[in-house]
Amino acid sequence: MRRYFISLLVMTLTLVLATFVMMWTLPQHYLPVMPLLALYFGVLCGLQHWFVTRAMYRSPKIFIQMFLGSVIAVLFIHIIILAAYLFTHPSHAHLFSLAFCVGYAVSLVFETVALVRFVNRERRRRLEEKK
Repeated sequence: MRRYFISLLVMTLTLVLATFVMMWTLPQHYLPVMPLLALYFGVLCGLQHWFVTRAMYRSPKIFIQMFLGSVIAVLFIHIIILAAYLFTHPSHAHLFSLAFCVGYAVSLVFETVALVRFVNRERRRRLEEKK
């Protein structure tokens, strides 16, 4: 779990650094909320991973329920955040939507790879315990 949180921290800091590079190179396309988006996606990824991996130790049924429930909950949270910002700041809608989509794509790929690695590691560990 420590390795996951270190790599999550690296991903989040990379996204924050990318937003600051954008601030310095393209200031007209920078929004002050962009670094906060990186932190938002980092925190949400960490919480989702923590809930799902804890459920893995219970039973496969609970793991699947927690995984699907967390995916749906995170998607609803994303929709609420995106809609709230777009309705309150319509002049920045295009830039925010683009930044949100980039953050979502990066966090989705990161979390998918992390969960696949975790499940494979757990499967190998359980097979070795049976031997």
